[in-house]
Amino acid sequence: MTEFHASLLQRAWRKVDVKLAVDGEMHILRWRRGFFVDEVLFDERRVATAQGLFGRESVFGLDIETPGGARVKFVFMVDAAPDWNDWTGSMRPGGVRLETAERALISVGSLGGERPEPFRELYDRAITALGLS
Repeated sequence: MTEFHASLLQRAWRKVDVKLAVDGEMHILRWRRGFFVDEVLFDERRVATAQGLFGRESVFGLDIETPGGARVKFVFMVDAAPDWNDWTGSMRPGGVRLETAERALISVGSLGGERPEPFRELYDRAITALGLS
């Protein structure tokens, strides 16, 4: 059985980088948004694309052979709708999710698990602090 570990390195405007360990070998999975083409790169090799002006694919089925000879299959999803970073004010993709057949390796933002809305959470804390509940 293949062992997977993944961590999100970067979620910035028009780019996502994921560090991926497959059976102890490190790889980099990248998503890049261009003007007319979105690319998914695995170790700097293009493994998927989505083209067009509007409504490009955001779900990529990846069947990749690593340099070590292992075949890995993933579903890689990127919600490209802009999301604002609350601290720096910079834009970034709304969510990122990377899954194998068994489990989700990364689940962040709008594609994450169940998470409360940040303003709702702040509102609930304020109501509790003011004793209005």
